[in-house]
Amino acid sequence: MRALVGAAVVTILLGTVGAPNARGQETPPATPPAQSQQPPPPQSPWSFSVSPYVWFAGMTGTVGVNPNLPRIDVDVSFGDIFKNIDWFPPPVMVVGEVRYGRLAAFTDFVYLGLDSNDEVTKGPVAAAVDLELNTIIWTFGGSYRVIDSDRGHLGLLAGGRLWNVDGDGSLIGPLAVRQHSGSKTWVDPIVGINGRLELGAGFAVQAEADVGGFGVASDIDWQVMGTLQYAIAESVTLAAGYRYLAVDFDDGGFLYDVALHGPIIGATIRF
Repeated sequence: MRALVGAAVVTILLGTVGAPNARGQETPPATPPAQSQQPPPPQSPWSFSVSPYVWFAGMTGTVGVNPNLPRIDVDVSFGDIFKNIDWFPPPVMVVGEVRYGRLAAFTDFVYLGLDSNDEVTKGPVAAAVDLELNTIIWTFGGSYRVIDSDRGHLGLLAGGRLWNVDGDGSLIGPLAVRQHSGSKTWVDPIVGINGRLELGAGFAVQAEADVGGFGVASDIDWQVMGTLQYAIAESVTLAAGYRYLAVDFDDGGFLYDVALHGPIIGATIRF
């Protein structure tokens, strides 16, 4: 009897000790297979951007709107910009671009009104000349990036620059006031280069230069521009720099030999 009881106790103890081992040897539940990650959709080669800007442009040069009025020297410095700009209507300055891969079409529209006063002397008689100039500058064309990488790009451009200049001049003398007006529109072919270099941490430098005219309309028409840029968001970039644009046009007594130059600030919004 005692033997049977002992055998039963041993059997119970072996069963108690062996149970955890049995559970430890159970096959763990199968892990569900991880879902395969879908690759991101390919980036579209199309992009669009618009860049409103403010160009604090002064003007230097010589202007003559009519052969019956003397040509006057214009010198509107950056310090006098707010006294000489005609704010009604206000200046308009905006750049737009449509890009497909390395190819792009661009446009740059500027409207600027200036009012300048000068004094001329003919012999012993002094007279004052008041000249109002409303200028439209529309640059348009296409570009191709010959170098395009994460560090920056370098492109070639070609197109045209349309000028429309409306001038209204008054010659105020001691005995009479003579008023004459003139208007000219012309288009200059241009070729140029532009580039951008990424500096890191959202900063970049961008530059552009072009030259044109070649006697087709203007004797020469050229500009250079450089900006420092900072990306405040993936689709928004701020820019500040300097722009210099010069043209020499003379036709039928209408002379527009001027340079527009000054600081420039703006923003680019990409879509």
